[in-house]
Amino acid sequence: MPNPLIINSTAENWQGACRLVNFLLREGADIRWATTPFRATGIDGEEYQYKRGSFLIADTYSIPEPLLDAAPRRYEVAAQVIDDVSGFVGLQLRRVRIAMYGGGGAPFNHGRIFAELGFHVEFVSPQEIRAGKLADFDLFGMPGGGGLAMMGQLDPLGEDGCRRIKDWVQRGGMYIGSCAGSFNAALVADSFLEVCPQQRHLAMTNAMIWNRGDTEWIGLESPGIGVIESRNLHPDHPVMFGLPDRFNITHYNGPIFETVADTLSDASAAQGLSALAGAADDFTPSERFLSYSRTCDPEQTLLGRAVQEDCYNIVSGYNGLGRVLLFGSHPEFGENLLMDDWGQPARMLANAAFWQSGYVQESRPIMVKREVGAAKAFPPGSGLREIGDACVRIEDLVEQLHGISDADMAWLAEDHAMSAFGLSGREIWQRGLRTFAILTERMHEAVMQAEELLNQAASLESKESDKHGVAARMRLLREMKLALDDALHYETPAAWNQDFGYEGILQMLSRTETMLQRACDNIEEDFPFSPNPYAYFDTSPYQLVVGSYLAATGVYLNSWQLLQMHLRRIEEQIFATEIAMRA
Repeated sequence: MPNPLIINSTAENWQGACRLVNFLLREGADIRWATTPFRATGIDGEEYQYKRGSFLIADTYSIPEPLLDAAPRRYEVAAQVIDDVSGFVGLQLRRVRIAMYGGGGAPFNHGRIFAELGFHVEFVSPQEIRAGKLADFDLFGMPGGGGLAMMGQLDPLGEDGCRRIKDWVQRGGMYIGSCAGSFNAALVADSFLEVCPQQRHLAMTNAMIWNRGDTEWIGLESPGIGVIESRNLHPDHPVMFGLPDRFNITHYNGPIFETVADTLSDASAAQGLSALAGAADDFTPSERFLSYSRTCDPEQTLLGRAVQEDCYNIVSGYNGLGRVLLFGSHPEFGENLLMDDWGQPARMLANAAFWQSGYVQESRPIMVKREVGAAKAFPPGSGLREIGDACVRIEDLVEQLHGISDADMAWLAEDHAMSAFGLSGREIWQRGLRTFAILTERMHEAVMQAEELLNQAASLESKESDKHGVAARMRLLREMKLALDDALHYETPAAWNQDFGYEGILQMLSRTETMLQRACDNIEEDFPFSPNPYAYFDTSPYQLVVGSYLAATGVYLNSWQLLQMHLRRIEEQIFATEIAMRA
């Protein structure tokens, strides 16, 4: 029998290790995830130490040799052949299906990360949740909120949708929340329940919102926006495997937690996984949102008080047979202004998915969700050229904004354009305008890659093969191509009044154009002062173009992220099909 293999997951290679493991799981490999440190003896007789979070392939007999040769090279991760293992304890991994909530908020950062790490992820609507579609998934993610924050996510679900999510968790599912999505599953202020009573049916942890003041968001007071420092309280918890003692993570207005005892009888005690340690230089406390140049005592800010009280920004617990993981901060956001450069904190999302994988009884077949009602281009993929046309129109509008002197624009004054990431509103405006050119270049590159991948797929489909499994792979590849076409043309019905959330690629490009055009139209408008930093959310050029992850820059980014998700899985399927044809 072939020797076992170890895939060592380190701070340097964890992303490649995730991709390789998920690919091998798709191919039926028997893989286990170490939950304790262990030792192994290599075929060279040397003894090696491995940390929690590394992977063991105990039986390589069923994996085709071409695959074992090609896959590690593709993901640039060495699979170490070993002779003997000592002290290994771990979870048996299964292939999981991940659902991201599409009925409101910002689900695309999560979706892109999971897809780029090799997990299978789809978006589900509130209507699908109420129809019982979560039964097709193992993990459900609720992202940060849209313009209406928590209520914008909860209102479409209603009491029935909230109950269905909780029932699904209690039967063994995993709920991951970020920011507003975490608030939705925690214990909240009575003032919020008065305006959104269905939330009580989604509360699943004995963790209370600590910053539960009433501001522009009822029941939540923002500590600020930008990069904060966190303390890893439980490096032995599966979610925290591989994270250092201290790490930076982006916080964007979201909840801070304190644990409470036995408030929910169907939930376990809540465990704080990470505590707030302080603000990085690129953080704006909420107290300075509209007074950037003023100084304030860091210890007297809301964040400073939370640090002094050892409050948590990540908590975990059990509810029924399932697991609940709440991020007050954003592991899916990067530390730059556009928040697209995801890195170390995203490892917690991968860890959570592998943790849940160990509780799944059998791997789910790979199924590709098709968007019912999406327009279809013929031939499939020909709609890609519409992306380029939309990008040209977007760049023309941005050029108009570039040509306008912002020196005297009242909406860019310090008390009108809110600060974030330690930058003034004027700096954010100037940097934000420059990001459009970067995103346009990415979109053009993605379209070229999409066309190349579709050509590769067509070439494979033209070849006949009677090898085992090849026909099934071809059918799946065709479904992925059609799903890309759905993603291009799908439009969320306006009648649902959806608060951002899942939309089609061209629909998001159209939204980007609309926001930029409105900014151009309102460039000379005067907006009276408001203490609400998000005042004039849909009228101020600052808010429309760059003021948040819901501004035109964020929507433009999301159209690219959705395209990337589909390209990554088509690329993986082409690779798997080519390997099968050679085996």
